[in-house]
Amino acid sequence: MASYETEHARDEPRTGRARRPDLSSLYSLISEIQPSEERNREHAVPVPGDVSAAFRHLAEGYQSMQQDNDNVDADLLQSMISNLLSTAEHPPTEVKGVDEEYIANLERVPIKKMKQDADCPICGNEFREDPYPLLVRLPCHETHVFDLECIRPWLLLNGTCPLDRVDLAKKERERKEKRLAEIKKNQKEEDDDEEEWDGLYG
Repeated sequence: MASYETEHARDEPRTGRARRPDLSSLYSLISEIQPSEERNREHAVPVPGDVSAAFRHLAEGYQSMQQDNDNVDADLLQSMISNLLSTAEHPPTEVKGVDEEYIANLERVPIKKMKQDADCPICGNEFREDPYPLLVRLPCHETHVFDLECIRPWLLLNGTCPLDRVDLAKKERERKEKRLAEIKKNQKEEDDDEEEWDGLYG
């Protein structure tokens, strides 16, 4: 599947919409603090300063969004900002967000299925005002639809739905662990079957 940047590339700037902060440097910070198979040290934990910087950077991005747009849900955005700043003050040893694969597999919502005045709960911009809308639905509730540009950094750092705080990352980890356990079980059964057949010829 194409990356977010490829899917949401713009040939021209938006007009009539509150601008969103440039979070490109945030994504490089996130790549440093999220667990990855490419890491040299298997059990290495992220540097607290890097974790703190990532959460603070996103909080600042949301703060600028809040100042630039009168349509935002002030309570929701303030709650998200407070959560990010609190985490920045006491950074965890593990970032419990979702991975890019999870985000790539979120359900895409066609703009035609949205009400005329529907807007993003985070930035407050109406979906139909965006010439290149890329909307995603979170699996916790059918009405939880966001601009991917707004929800992606939150999910990478927190892994929860900002509206109802359902822990999507935990559910995804449990799903992956269950799938891995099934694979191991099937592999063990196959190995046992092979040993039985080998014994018949011994």
